[in-house]
Amino acid sequence: MGRLQNKVAIITGGSRGMGRGYCLRFGAEGAIVAVVYRARADAAQEVVDAITAKGGRAKAFQCDVTKPAEINVMVEAVVAEFGGVDILINNAGLYLFTPLEGTTEAEWDQQLDTALKGPFFCAQAAVPHMKARGGGKIINIGSIFGEDGFPGSSGYCASKGAIKQLTRSLCLELRPFNIQVNTLSPGCIETDLNKEYREESEDFTRALQERFGAGNPWLQPEEMAGTAVFLASSDADPVTGANVMVDRGYSAY
Repeated sequence: MGRLQNKVAIITGGSRGMGRGYCLRFGAEGAIVAVVYRARADAAQEVVDAITAKGGRAKAFQCDVTKPAEINVMVEAVVAEFGGVDILINNAGLYLFTPLEGTTEAEWDQQLDTALKGPFFCAQAAVPHMKARGGGKIINIGSIFGEDGFPGSSGYCASKGAIKQLTRSLCLELRPFNIQVNTLSPGCIETDLNKEYREESEDFTRALQERFGAGNPWLQPEEMAGTAVFLASSDADPVTGANVMVDRGYSAY
């Protein structure tokens, strides 16, 4: 028996990177996984197939989390398929390197809509179903950039800083209903989201080297999954409103 046996988990941005890691680990822990994707149906189906090949239950659901109407349709489809919602991981995100003087309104809106508006309306759609089941878990994915600023990343840093306040507010609002809300903030993760920037930005590489010296700062997506399982499990029932950093000590500097 896994720690999340028969719990229905919605994981946005589930087709790649960290989301893929969460989906695979949750499936291994017995969760019934709704793999939510925006555009990569093929990648989402690969995740579903990997879970079902090991005897788990999963299905892919298309949704653009910047559009509340699509969120509502997706959540209702998950409930119709699996009977309810127990866990929501707001993982879908977008990183754009956008210096102040070159940032367009569309780029700003795109980042905030994905990483802040999306989690709010995903929670709004999922919470009634959690209440119907007597409780639930919401995990908002933050970032070390929610703690530190970084040049050319104002939209991303703003969204990740704001997600902590969203977590705190929802924690207080939903605590009477046995729904725990936490932020999980990764450090430097090797994902498709940052591949080009990771390989080309000398400033970013230099900043990491100053903090880590000869150590390897980079985490693999799978290394986040164990902490996510803990926060989604009954072991974390007393934990709500927290910002859990998983960053090899980056934020301790």
